[in-house]
Amino acid sequence: MAARPGDVLDALARGREALERETLPASIGALFDAAVARHGDRPLWVPVDGGAGLTYRQMAAAVARCTAALHALGVGAGTHVATMLPSVPALAITWMALARLGAVMLPVNTRYTARELDHVLAEGDAELLVVDAAHRGLIERADGGVLPLPRARIVMVGGTASGIAGEWRALLDAAGTVPPLPAVDPDRLMTLQFTSGSTGAPKGCMLPHRYWTMIGRVRALQAPRVDRMLIDMPFHYMGGQWRFLMALYQGATAHVARQPSLTRLIDTLLAHDIQFCSVTPALAKQPLDPRRERLRLTWAGTMALPRELHAPLEERLGGAPVREMYGLTETGAALAMPHAVDWMTGSGSCGLPVPFRRLRIVDADGNEVPVGAAGELWIGGPGMMQGYYGRPDATAEAFHDGWFRTGDLFRRDADGFHTVLGRIKDVIRRSGENISATEVEGVLSTLPEIVEVAAIPVPDDMRGEEVKVCLALRPGLSAADLPPERVLDHCRERLARFKLPRYIAYLPELPKTPSGKIAKQALRPPHEDLRLGSFDVVDGVWR
Repeated sequence: MAARPGDVLDALARGREALERETLPASIGALFDAAVARHGDRPLWVPVDGGAGLTYRQMAAAVARCTAALHALGVGAGTHVATMLPSVPALAITWMALARLGAVMLPVNTRYTARELDHVLAEGDAELLVVDAAHRGLIERADGGVLPLPRARIVMVGGTASGIAGEWRALLDAAGTVPPLPAVDPDRLMTLQFTSGSTGAPKGCMLPHRYWTMIGRVRALQAPRVDRMLIDMPFHYMGGQWRFLMALYQGATAHVARQPSLTRLIDTLLAHDIQFCSVTPALAKQPLDPRRERLRLTWAGTMALPRELHAPLEERLGGAPVREMYGLTETGAALAMPHAVDWMTGSGSCGLPVPFRRLRIVDADGNEVPVGAAGELWIGGPGMMQGYYGRPDATAEAFHDGWFRTGDLFRRDADGFHTVLGRIKDVIRRSGENISATEVEGVLSTLPEIVEVAAIPVPDDMRGEEVKVCLALRPGLSAADLPPERVLDHCRERLARFKLPRYIAYLPELPKTPSGKIAKQALRPPHEDLRLGSFDVVDGVWR
């Protein structure tokens, strides 16, 4: 006999209360040590793309050597260490070593340009950089540019360069022992996670150990335990990191891919007998794979799933439950659709508040709106972001009496299920990446031919949204004076590839609000094809 919704909701409420009374590990290092003690010889890291894996115990031995090596380089409590590494064991090993030392990790997007890397290093006061040899060009710059930290404070993984501290593996092999380390407080800063948000260049979110131990535990309890999970989200994002912590809580084996692949997803799930993975709405539009019935997924997680694609997505995963999540870098997990809630498929809801999080939906004056009404989602609770590093102004703007203002429009039903209706903030979301329109605009505004620029999202079936830039040139100039390829070349030097505009439009002037600001809504008239009148960079044609 199927459980009644009311009984399921009552059980979920009791589980939430129990988890909030639970004593979580004091730090990421303590979580890792406990997992090693329980699951020592079980495989922890299996590279999907080939190469040797590591058991829990083998990774622990590597973490001990890395801790000693970093300590010998002067890394200790509060030291800021940037990591620019792909999803390889060296990243997780370095991360756990930094956690043990009480140091602060600054994960750097591996697709960043020199300008973007320099911003993170300078903005985050990085004192050491651990970088993959594939990014040697960002260290040894042909244009004479200089990193904002000494070369002697660079550790390279898989290679070396003149004047640097050394090669990562060699430093580990030569490492001695670590002196006894003090316990790490749950509220000690662990990560400066840089996020574009909606206000220009990336800002460093100050995330304590408590943030990470909470999000890993919450995700681990969203559905039944699994033995094998796929991590194909890069570790410089919070998504790759919480999945790894989820694996530690469950004693699971993390099958790690360097990057997600929609076309090879079914192959990977079958080859490794995966029980949990994350999927995007784009999978729902792929042809049905006849092998899907052989999948043994317990469940799959997703975000921003259109309601009409929910059932087709589950069909392509052999009927496995697909469950929504919602969260922000600043807050961690906030909402989740529990595995046991099977009557909300296709509802468009992203679930119920997770443990440790309190939610409000408010109007423009900060007053709670009635059930069913739309308003901005505010999030509160322990273990959230402690602020934007070095940006008290941005921190003050983001919080109101301890509540984080998401800028997202939500409504809540009578049972507490929340549905996101849209975004108030000026962010373009392309293939799961948050792109700050302000940052794109700032880069293009440095071109002398451009008087004004506005970056807006264009709906896209595969990527969710694409970036369109609307340009107003100096009087007397036309597209012939600043052709699309020059615009794109300018962006390529200053923006990661995922931030590059796909559509470029030239307008005599940009529409304005009564106060003189650019009226972006006027550039996005409803029910119109926003591609028309622009140059499509991907297809190389004028629309």
